[in-house]
Amino acid sequence: MIPEQHARQAIGLAGQGWTVSAIARVTGHDRKTIRIYLNGHRAPGQPRPHAETFAPFAAYILQRAADDRHLRGAGLHREITALGYTGSYSAFTRELRGHGITAACPACKPWQTAAPAPEPRAAVLPVRVAPITGETISSYLARAAAACHLPLRAVTDVLPPWFAARAAACDDIAKPGLLQPGDARRLAILTGITETALRHALPALAGHHDDERPPLRSTAACRRCAAQRGQHEPVPVHLPAHQRACARHRTWLGRAIQIDITTTPDITAASKKASRLAREHGITRLVLAQTTARQDTTSGPDARRRAAALALASPALDPGHPDTAEAAAYPETVKTAAALLRTPGALLGGPE
Repeated sequence: MIPEQHARQAIGLAGQGWTVSAIARVTGHDRKTIRIYLNGHRAPGQPRPHAETFAPFAAYILQRAADDRHLRGAGLHREITALGYTGSYSAFTRELRGHGITAACPACKPWQTAAPAPEPRAAVLPVRVAPITGETISSYLARAAAACHLPLRAVTDVLPPWFAARAAACDDIAKPGLLQPGDARRLAILTGITETALRHALPALAGHHDDERPPLRSTAACRRCAAQRGQHEPVPVHLPAHQRACARHRTWLGRAIQIDITTTPDITAASKKASRLAREHGITRLVLAQTTARQDTTSGPDARRRAAALALASPALDPGHPDTAEAAAYPETVKTAAALLRTPGALLGGPE
């Protein structure tokens, strides 16, 4: 949609005999868009046909764009189509631009195709380093190299070139350069960790195409999980999009901070309930239900009580921080989301 005054100006200029190209130059809009108004397919001020189709998914899209900065438009369109969106991909991208929504990562660089390399030689690292669930390839290989007091290049040189490309990439689960048969086995031999354990922990080893990218959120691993592996710096991980807490260590995994939720067991219980809902209804439907629930619920006395309890347990914690507020309201969010998932017609689209 173009501004109403521009549309009326275009119609007025056409009545004076101006060509479509001339009108497009004067108004600064595409010729195809100008023709839509000149042909009467849309009246000035009338919204695009798919605007109302897009609206129910706007909160979900904002959530996913924030959770996974590497999620491409095609993957996001696939997710909401499964949830009931009926607009075309081109209509969807127009809405994204119109709402200023982007999941682009400014740190990403164009993928470089790895040059063919000779067969890597057999090697075994002297120190075994266990991966952290969801860890990126670059993080895991860097930790393995550091534990052996080796440069990263010494590790990637004895692995297939796929690993060097992934270790240098910002998004290690992107489409280019799919994992080849035997690549994961090479890493298992080098690290002394079973191939099954590596595939379970490292999402990049799933080897999926970009259009099959699972719904993920990019965050840092639970600091207590990382400490158990001897890692005291933040560890970048890809987690399922609905996962907001580490149940094992009762830690809230916020966007900016991690919060000890030991004193608020109802948040831990809600996290476990969310995992059950994800298995029953699918991750994308659960995330849609949660984003809808957050719009429909307000911060009640229970949420304020939890925020105070969290701040009391962690004196440095700001009770007004967005991550604190989200954690404090999480039980109500999950409860409302569960009700939406159980109510026919409350959410658009069928099961995943």
